[in-house]
Amino acid sequence: MIQSFRQLKNRIKSVDNTRKITRAMEMVSAAKLNRVKGAFFAHKNYFLSLERIFFSFLSDIGPAVHPLLEERKERTSVSLVVMASDTGLCSTYNNNVMKAAAEFAQGIGRQRIKITAVGKEAFVYFKRDGYDVENSYLGLRGRFSENLAQEITNTLINSYLNRSSDETYIAYTHFSSNLRHRPIVEKFLKIEYPRKTKNYYILEPDKKAILNDLVSRYLLDKIRVMLLDSMTAEHSARMLAMKLATDNADELIDTLTLLKNKARQAAITKEVLEIAMSAEALKG
Repeated sequence: MIQSFRQLKNRIKSVDNTRKITRAMEMVSAAKLNRVKGAFFAHKNYFLSLERIFFSFLSDIGPAVHPLLEERKERTSVSLVVMASDTGLCSTYNNNVMKAAAEFAQGIGRQRIKITAVGKEAFVYFKRDGYDVENSYLGLRGRFSENLAQEITNTLINSYLNRSSDETYIAYTHFSSNLRHRPIVEKFLKIEYPRKTKNYYILEPDKKAILNDLVSRYLLDKIRVMLLDSMTAEHSARMLAMKLATDNADELIDTLTLLKNKARQAAITKEVLEIAMSAEALKG
């Protein structure tokens, strides 16, 4: 359909308004990404060091008696935490992690799985599909909170200790770089660790007290890192999606501007021809 000069002008204005919005969202996401990425890498380095110490300690003390380290023969109920976002406009970020979580849940069995949704998108997805959404944490807006990490950790530990769940898994998005994110489903409870060579530590005050402290610290920091990892990937995905939308808007504006100029040139040519024909008619 041939569009008039006025129609093209209105379309250009509309696309330009959209471009301003996507550009602003890109800049906001970039600012949030820089902030949360710094916190993520700082926490990750600390967590990896803590994990090495914790696993070495477990190998050193031998078979440890702790309820979060005990193997359960039956898996009558499994908890699955799904970390997604509260809002969209972040490309395939939500779809990828929820697809991975849904495939895992189907493998366990709908009747045996209990969902904990972190983010509105995860809550809506699994609620709509008829899963048992046991807990939900909404309204986060991609902002990390120490209280949130503590609350999720306490909920999962209590659920495991009172045998409401026999295993706990967490589905989240791992941030590799600004261009690479991948969904992961990782076991959280029971705690599993590689058997290593003994280090023969000298323990003070005693083995049990140190074990209890390390277990709680390890699980809390693991949730912290997973939340920060997921949120870093979210802001990165949204920044890239908004950049792509802005680039597409720029390209569309260029195309529409060219069509507008052609329409304007055609209108001027038509007016010149009409004047010339009128002049010739007056001469005759």
